[in-house]
Amino acid sequence: MNDVYCSTKFTSLQVHIQSRLLYNCCKAYPERINLDWLEQNPGKLFHTPTMIQDRTEMLEGKKCKSCDYGCYQYEAQGLVSARARTSSIQIDNIFQPLKKLQISLSTDCNLTCAYCSSEWSTAWHQDIRKNGEYGIDGYRNETDNWASLWNKIKQKDRSTNSRFFQLLLNEIKLSPSIEQIALLGGEPLLHNGLMDLLEIIKDKKIIITSGLGVNTNRLTKIIDKIKDYDINFHISAETTGHLFEFIRHGSNWIDFQHKTSLLKEAGFNIQYISTITNITSFGLLKFYDMYSDEHNISYNPVTDRNFLQPNVLDDQSKQKLIESIKDRLDIPFFRQLNDSVNVAYTDQQRQDLKKFLVEFSRRRNLSLDIFPEHFLNWLEII
Repeated sequence: MNDVYCSTKFTSLQVHIQSRLLYNCCKAYPERINLDWLEQNPGKLFHTPTMIQDRTEMLEGKKCKSCDYGCYQYEAQGLVSARARTSSIQIDNIFQPLKKLQISLSTDCNLTCAYCSSEWSTAWHQDIRKNGEYGIDGYRNETDNWASLWNKIKQKDRSTNSRFFQLLLNEIKLSPSIEQIALLGGEPLLHNGLMDLLEIIKDKKIIITSGLGVNTNRLTKIIDKIKDYDINFHISAETTGHLFEFIRHGSNWIDFQHKTSLLKEAGFNIQYISTITNITSFGLLKFYDMYSDEHNISYNPVTDRNFLQPNVLDDQSKQKLIESIKDRLDIPFFRQLNDSVNVAYTDQQRQDLKKFLVEFSRRRNLSLDIFPEHFLNWLEII
């Protein structure tokens, strides 16, 4: 395997229905699908000319442009990228059949998680529309994560009644190789078309990736409807208590625990997807110890905001974190965390982090006192 290769590029696809974007993989720069081309080339959604070119370049040992920001630039900083954590199985067939499909149903979401954006959350979109940008040089929340592409789509086209969605269903029928379909959001449990889609894909291994940003009554009704489906839940979480409520604003920690217990009692398999940032590091270990004996916890490094990377920490916080995990480095989760934390940060990242936290907390009337005093002093907040 060469040092630019990634097997995910050959096996997986993420589809953002509302924006008509294809992410191959989820960290890569997307392409907008040409619907006329897809109608004329049924069964080729996973083999667009762009994807074929990317795979060809990888096999030739060349860096493909779509992977530059999400992985290559991340690795250049010495950080652990998603590519570095991917299986190293060599695939030489540029027309390899699709195995894993992720479908983002809509951006409807009640939460404004600190690392998210308006591309994936309507609550974030409302924040930007009401309060404006965050004033960080080189960073615009309304257009980060390729949202400039997404914003070109008219609102009336942003639904599962769209022409693209119907074409996507046909692509699924034409792709018997698909083994797994994951449903994403926004918050997929908010989508009224969820049950109809589950009925169509019920012969596949199904994953629902959720932040559980729905009320208990709605969740209970959904559980009752899907209890006979073979579904795994990938739950987004990485901290506890007040820190959880700060990072995943709009969600209550006690309520979140109750919802996860409802899923567990219903017999669903639960896995946690932990988005690793500098501010999650203060509660990550407690969360891991609380859930790792019973559930798998996946390491998901943030890449879209370099000021939230795990290495952007004051020396005292960084050394405390390194010391707390030094006896756990045989576990890949903590080995990846240790490698990323030990990378140097820039003063620009520190300044951007300060601006972001001050503005994020001000708009939501949140206290920054949940963070250590030495961390806030380092940021020159107190």
